[in-house]
Amino acid sequence: MKSSRLFFLLILFIINCFILVWLIQDRSHAAGLTATTCNSDEFREQFLPPSLYKELSETSDFGHPFAELLTTTMLDGHFHPETVSTNTAPYLKYKREEFLLLKKCYEMIWSDLEYFPVADTAVFFENSWLTPRSYGGERRHEGTDIFASRNISNYYPIISITGGIIEQKGWLPLGGYRIGIRSESGAFFYYAHLASYEPDLTVGDTVSAGDILGFMGNTGYGEEGTVGKFPVHLHLGIYIPTLYTDEMSVNPYHILDILRKNTRKYTYS
Repeated sequence: MKSSRLFFLLILFIINCFILVWLIQDRSHAAGLTATTCNSDEFREQFLPPSLYKELSETSDFGHPFAELLTTTMLDGHFHPETVSTNTAPYLKYKREEFLLLKKCYEMIWSDLEYFPVADTAVFFENSWLTPRSYGGERRHEGTDIFASRNISNYYPIISITGGIIEQKGWLPLGGYRIGIRSESGAFFYYAHLASYEPDLTVGDTVSAGDILGFMGNTGYGEEGTVGKFPVHLHLGIYIPTLYTDEMSVNPYHILDILRKNTRKYTYS
């Protein structure tokens, strides 16, 4: 009888140990998520392979919201994921506010994407995120430069990646002729070094995804009208507001790599 009772207590102890380990693992699963995660370098990189994006999109068709899937996948993959994760439970249980905040940031960036920003497939770009720049002082490159196969200004149409409202338009010494669109979900898309604008576009206008904003050029790095300081290209920047900054840049490179398949075609001469 005594040995049976000891055996029972041992089994109970083992079960409790397993439960305790599970609870610790479950809680630690979400331990790294904080309110500042969306301001981290890992978040700003926005790493997402096209194949995984496709898998996420297909999985979201079965009742899982895309932004929620993306957030969990990024967290479980330490922001360089290889597989889709649907395990939101630990985050919603232990870090609900932080999870929803990060999810909102992903929604701002990814929810409204529709088209590649250049209406031509003969383009190339590299991941130049945060590489050094010197014009205007020492700084880092907070965007992606898209170069066309022919170095011709005012030839390649630049189109809006998303729908939204024109918030900025005009000359900047650094960006030349630029235009900025605020998408419905809250991200700001910055198109710089344009040669010209589509006629009649003004601040406050609403644009649709795929609308022509202007034409690729090489304006900037000087007073208004300065051209030719660098090859013809589009600089694309993407910015979102967070709890700690009104305007935080994120890396457009992986987004552009995914959007390449959604290149809109225009007939022009």
